[in-house]
Amino acid sequence: MANQKTRFSTDTLVLRVASGKLLLPAEIAARIQNFETTPENTLRSIRGPTPLIPTGVYDTSSEYGNMHGVFHARLERSGGVQDVTLIHTGTSIYYHRGWRRSNPLKQLVGPIGSSALLEAELTDNNRPQFPTQFELTDRGIVIIPQNRSRAYFFDGEAILPLGYDRSPAPPIAFGPETSNSKQPNRSGYAVDRSQLDGTYTLNRDFGFGRIGTLDLFQSTDKQGGRLIAGSYQGAVQWIDYFGNLSSISPRSNEVVLSSQKTTKRIPDALLKHIVWQGIDRGPDGTVARRLLRTKDIKNSGTAALFIVPGNVGFGTITPEANVPDNDSTVWPDNVPDSWLVAEAPTVMPTPIFKLGRFSMGRFWIANTDDQPGAVIPFFAGRYGTFGRGTAIYPDPRGGEITGLWSTGGGLLAFTKTSTYMITPNDSGDGFRSGAVSSDIGCVAPSSIANMSDGSTVWLGREGFYMYKGGQIVLLSEDIRHIIERVNWARAIGACAIFNPETREYRCWLPVDASNKNQLCVIYDGQGFRVRYGEKLRAVCVTQDHRRYTLGAGQARSAEDGFESGVWVLDRETRARNVSGRTHTIETAWIEWGRSRTRKTAKTIYLGLRESFNGSGTVEVYRDWRKTGTPTYTDDLNAKLYSPEDPPPFWGAAKLGSDNEWVTKRPFWKRIDIDIPSCEVYKIIIKTSDPIEFIGLAIDEEPKTGGIGTRIP
Repeated sequence: MANQKTRFSTDTLVLRVASGKLLLPAEIAARIQNFETTPENTLRSIRGPTPLIPTGVYDTSSEYGNMHGVFHARLERSGGVQDVTLIHTGTSIYYHRGWRRSNPLKQLVGPIGSSALLEAELTDNNRPQFPTQFELTDRGIVIIPQNRSRAYFFDGEAILPLGYDRSPAPPIAFGPETSNSKQPNRSGYAVDRSQLDGTYTLNRDFGFGRIGTLDLFQSTDKQGGRLIAGSYQGAVQWIDYFGNLSSISPRSNEVVLSSQKTTKRIPDALLKHIVWQGIDRGPDGTVARRLLRTKDIKNSGTAALFIVPGNVGFGTITPEANVPDNDSTVWPDNVPDSWLVAEAPTVMPTPIFKLGRFSMGRFWIANTDDQPGAVIPFFAGRYGTFGRGTAIYPDPRGGEITGLWSTGGGLLAFTKTSTYMITPNDSGDGFRSGAVSSDIGCVAPSSIANMSDGSTVWLGREGFYMYKGGQIVLLSEDIRHIIERVNWARAIGACAIFNPETREYRCWLPVDASNKNQLCVIYDGQGFRVRYGEKLRAVCVTQDHRRYTLGAGQARSAEDGFESGVWVLDRETRARNVSGRTHTIETAWIEWGRSRTRKTAKTIYLGLRESFNGSGTVEVYRDWRKTGTPTYTDDLNAKLYSPEDPPPFWGAAKLGSDNEWVTKRPFWKRIDIDIPSCEVYKIIIKTSDPIEFIGLAIDEEPKTGGIGTRIP
C-alpha cells in the first residue's frame, strides 16, 4: 500500500501554449492540438465547422469548384447598411444576398454566356498563387483575382472592371483649312463670322467665335487688328460609373489657324470655332467622357491638355464630364483659351496587379505584371485611376512586392526578404519609402493580420514575425519543428485572420509536401497551438455583431472525409456531426530538472469542466522515450463529469425543471497510474469527444534508496 506521507503533488499545470523544444518548463506543453481558448481561459475542443451554404441549396452550381477567396463587409447604402459576402470559386465570383431570397447566391462575375452581372474569363487552376485579394473602401469593395485577371469594383449593386486598361481613340478635329474666310470648311462648319463681302459665313445664332489669338495693335491698316497664326489639338478621356478616368487618348490631328486681318473694327469676327468628331465611345460602364484641348500651341507657351468647360460662360469650368453620355460623337467647341484653367491629369491605364491595400486615405496597388516591385497610389476618390510617374519602388534591388498592410505609421510593403514603410513626405506632397528590415520579409500576403494590441503578425521565410513599435521580432522559435515542415513552394497561398472572440492569430499553411493549407498555427500572444481538420484556401471574419470566421476550402465531413464549401468555423449544428478529429494535449518531459533523482508517478488529477458523455485515453511515457507502446494507458471512461454531482445534459435538460441547464462547473478527475522509478515522464490526453480542459496535477513518490543508478 502506498505511503501517503511520502507523496507530494506538483503544481497545477495550466497548459495553454506549446513548444517543440526538448527541455521545457512544465507549464508549457509539447503539443496542444485542436483546442481553442474560451473567455474563461480554459481549453475547449474545437467545434464544427458548419457550412455557410449547404451544397445544392442554390441553383447556379451543385458543387463548389476550386476555392480562391471569401470576404465579408458592410457597405453604407442610401437605404441603410448592407451585408456583403463574396465568394470566389472556380471561374465565378458570387454574392451571398441573404437567406430570404429563393436563390441566396448571385453570380457577379462569370464566364461568357453565363447569367452573371459581368461576363469575364477568370482563370481557375491550382498553381501556387496568392488567394484572391479583397479590400474595402468607403465606396465599395476592390476584388483582385490572381492569374493575370483584371481587378473589379463592387458597390453592393453594380460591378465593373476597376478603371480602364486602354485609352480611347483620338478625336477628329475640323476647323479652317486656309485663311479664305469666305468659304465654309470641309465639315460644313463655317470658319468665322466676318462680313468681308457683306454676307455671313456663319449663322448669326452662333455668335462670334472665341478660338484663336488676336493681335490688336499690329494691323497694317490700323483699323481692326489681326489673327495670329496658331494651332490646336484635342484628346478624349472616358469616365466610368464609379468616377474612374481612363488614360488620355492620343492627340487629334492639328487644327491650324492661318494669319488673317480684318478691315472692320470688329476683331472678334476673326476668331474661330472648332468641331470635334469621332469622339470615341467607351466600354460598358462608361457614363461620360471628357473632351480635352490645348491652348494655342504656338502662342500660349504650353502644349498641355486642359479640360474643356462644359458650361458656356466666362470663368466656368466643369471638373467632371463635358460630354455627359456615352453615345454622342460630335462636340462643337467655342471655348476661348482663357477658360482653360484645369489641366488634365496624366493617367496610366489600370494595370493587372496582385495586391491592393487602403492606407493613408488612398488605395495602393502593387506587384503589377510589368513592374512587380512597384507600389502605386490611386487618385483621391477614384479607386481605379492611377497617375503616371507616381510609382514607388521600396526595394532598390527591384524585389517583387509580396505583401501590403496598413499600420498606424503608414503602409508596410514587403518583399520575400525585406520590409519597408511608406509614409507621407514632410512637405505633405507625395510619399517616401524607408527600410524597416533588409533581412526579414513576407512570403504570403494573406498571412498578415493585426493583433488586438495593434501589432502586425505575418509568415516570413524563417517563421512568424511581429511588427510593433518600429521593431520586428521572430515569434515562432518554439515551433521551429513545424516551420521546418512548411512546403515553401506553396506557402505563398497561406491565409490568416485575427479571431476577435478568442483574440488569437490563426494561420493555415501547407506542411509535409501538401499543396493545401491543412495545418492551422494559432498564436494567442503568449505562445502557439495547432489545429487540423480544415484545408482552407481563404479565410475572413464577418464585420458585424456575429464576428464569424468564414473559411473557403475543404473541411472534415461526417464521413471522415473532406467536403468543399464555405464554412463557418467554430460553430456546429446537430444536423452535421463532424467525426475523425482528435483533441490532444501532450505535456513536456515533466521533472527533467530533477531527472538525476528517480521518482514514481502515482496519480494524475485532471481539472475539467462538465462535458458530454464521451471517451478518451490517457497515455504515459517515461525516460525520454516516446515510441512504441506507452508505459501506461488508461481510459477516461464514458463520464467526463463528476459522479458525485452529475449535471443536466444539453438535449435532455428542460427549462423550469429540476433538470434545468446550468453553467458547466469545474471538477477534478482522478486517474491512478504507476510509473515506477522513472527519470522523467510525459502525459498525453487524447479524445475524439468534446472536452474542456483546465489543468492537471500529478502525485509523485520519491524512489527510496537515493539517487538512481543510471543517468542518461
